[in-house]
Amino acid sequence: MKKYFIILILIASSIQINAQNDTSDLIIVADKLSSEQLYSIKSEGWVLLQNKDSKYLCNFSNPDYVLFLPVTCLNKSQKPNYLIEFSNNYRDGDFGGIDFDSSRSAKYKKKIFLIDDVEFGNPYKDFDVKKFENFKDALKKGKTLSIKFFDSAYNPETGDEGLDLNREISFALANSELLETPIDCE
Repeated sequence: MKKYFIILILIASSIQINAQNDTSDLIIVADKLSSEQLYSIKSEGWVLLQNKDSKYLCNFSNPDYVLFLPVTCLNKSQKPNYLIEFSNNYRDGDFGGIDFDSSRSAKYKKKIFLIDDVEFGNPYKDFDVKKFENFKDALKKGKTLSIKFFDSAYNPETGDEGLDLNREISFALANSELLETPIDCE
């Protein structure tokens, strides 16, 4: 009887450990979703979006935007990047899937990344591995990622070129264990 009791305890603890490490509910299979369903997903933080053989680290926690943010590149010669797209919730609902901004875009004069109100500048501009690792470590520990986008502003009184805040977009940072998932960073 003692043998069975010990085996039962081992099985129960094994199930609990596996349940705590299970990220299957954080994986979304995009092949099974329509574009409308995809851009209507809501999450509390990071999820893995799987499409055929590709994986994307995504954040659907902002109702108006979707953040694609590979930070651990499968191919070490690639640099991390980001892409922000509008969701189906934005304005009249016809913007879902349209690019808002990316690490490759020069649409905005300046971009500032903040994690829990701590500024990291733009970790994608003039990419530096050490600075990016600090940013990535903060992402793992943080609760909120905010990105501020600035446009050029001309002051006719002084003739100076300045900056105007266009918008600030924030995302919740739950499920940080997914940040270590190797993703294709192309």
